[in-house]
Amino acid sequence: MKRTFVMTAAAAALLVATGAQAETFIRIGSGLAGTYPVVGAKMAEIINANVEGVTATTIAGGTEANMALMAQGEVEIVLTYGFLTPVVQRGEGSLGVPTPQVRHLMTLYGAYFQPVASADTELTSLADIDDEAYRIWGANATSIFLPMIAEALEANGSSFDAVRAAGGTVDEIGYGDTAGALQDGRLDVGFFAGPAPYSMLMQIENQPGFTLMGFDEAAGEAYTAALAGTTMQELPAGTYAGQDEAVMLPYLMNEAVISADVPDEIVYEITKALVENVGEFEGLFAGSEEIQPETMLDLASVETHPGAMMCYSEAGLADD
Repeated sequence: MKRTFVMTAAAAALLVATGAQAETFIRIGSGLAGTYPVVGAKMAEIINANVEGVTATTIAGGTEANMALMAQGEVEIVLTYGFLTPVVQRGEGSLGVPTPQVRHLMTLYGAYFQPVASADTELTSLADIDDEAYRIWGANATSIFLPMIAEALEANGSSFDAVRAAGGTVDEIGYGDTAGALQDGRLDVGFFAGPAPYSMLMQIENQPGFTLMGFDEAAGEAYTAALAGTTMQELPAGTYAGQDEAVMLPYLMNEAVISADVPDEIVYEITKALVENVGEFEGLFAGSEEIQPETMLDLASVETHPGAMMCYSEAGLADD
């Protein structure tokens, strides 16, 4: 979908200001695995092709670690989940680093939170995860997955401590290694967040195979209450090989945030380029077509950057 803009006097003034500036470098914190590196790379490509005087690059790293780098002026854009942004902004994340300058740039797409048990186990529900000694992935203290997993266990009446008390283990290997760990038997339970079908899970559909562990109504209500902006959505039967029934899973929204330290005129140009070239995101992965101009202000977890808001207002995408 391509949009064009009617140039206002204010926008023209911003363009003049932009042209007078030296080269601007935009560093995009785009995660370690899954869809974030794909989206971050496409954002950088669009910016570099359409915004004169700006060079965008991607930086790997955990989401909260990247937001800590934003606080230090070393990253300008971060891909994150909306529920986490205000928590980190206040300094209440696992790193305890406030990021007061974080601003909403655009809402991106949703992701299913997908807990799976290896087919080598008989586990079918998170409510039973502490009935036996299971080996589960627990993420590390700085991972965006830690609150997702902890709240999923809590919503289903369990916890990391309960898993350990049952003789199980909680592994903190990197997210990108979890599919392989399920394949070679090092893990019994993994947690994934992404589109469906998700490429990381498709790796293990047949070897060893897995069971998606859905949420009942009470667990779903507890989970959505704990993580702001989360909803419950049904994942249809047949999404994965061997999945004979539909399951209810949490659905979390991703957003791109940008530092308030980036000048308004630069953010205006970046936003304009991304909105006008939004069609380039389609087809990157299942669900990438959700990235649309009409929803880029939905579920904004913090204040929107004024440069971005000017762009959205001119395109008729912001409420008056």
